[in-house]
Amino acid sequence: MTRRSPKTTTTADREASNGSRGVRRALDIFDLMLSVGEPLSVTQLVAKLRIPKSTTYELVRTLSEGSYLERMGSGAGLFLGRKLFELGMAYGSKIDLLKEGSQVVEELRDATGETIQLSVLENMMMLVLVKEEGSQTLRIISRIGSRVPVNWAAAGRLLVSDLDDVALRNLLRRTVKQSPTTRAMMNIDKLITQIRQFRRQGYAIEINEANHHAGCVAAPIIDASGRCVAAISVVAPEQRLGREDRKRLIAAVCEAADRLSHRLGRP
Repeated sequence: MTRRSPKTTTTADREASNGSRGVRRALDIFDLMLSVGEPLSVTQLVAKLRIPKSTTYELVRTLSEGSYLERMGSGAGLFLGRKLFELGMAYGSKIDLLKEGSQVVEELRDATGETIQLSVLENMMMLVLVKEEGSQTLRIISRIGSRVPVNWAAAGRLLVSDLDDVALRNLLRRTVKQSPTTRAMMNIDKLITQIRQFRRQGYAIEINEANHHAGCVAAPIIDASGRCVAAISVVAPEQRLGREDRKRLIAAVCEAADRLSHRLGRP
């Protein structure tokens, strides 16, 4: 009978195990502080969580450097820090965006009869977060979760409009791609100029750049800090994007964007 040799524990395995234990202990610290609701000293953390003192000091030092823990007052007490507050606010904003955005998207669909999308920037791509199909016989079909380069869509260009020129140029250099229609703008200097213009005027237009015989008009969703956190767009066939139709759709999408921005805290 052949005996199997015992599994060898590698350095990588040990590091992964230690890393997982460290993450679990950091989460235990957060959970304890949240349940207690008041600052705790390192000695109290050691006693309540039964973590070695040296490990606790190292965790506290690392978490404090990242502003996940902060000292409260003149004593030695530690409590949940600014970074955790920021993460909570970001989570809350996303929940509000989905909740409030879904309603506004539906209302805009009803008002225009066209397909409506609510998009965000994720991993340097435009991500469709919410959509409602239009009620017209001839309409553009879109899909929740679809991702496209920002240079393909009007909404995508608005989503990167808060970046400074250096950051925007770096993002475009890494993500610009030609679209299926071969009409998407590829020149980075011209793209930056267009992105700045779109943000100044408060809406963006794209026709036939991403899809044949279709286009969209989009407006930015601005949060309480003045940042563009999403974009809402009306997607329609080319024949319903003539001058008069565009004027009507631009007014409708800008009004919807303004309404959603106010719901997210913009003054």
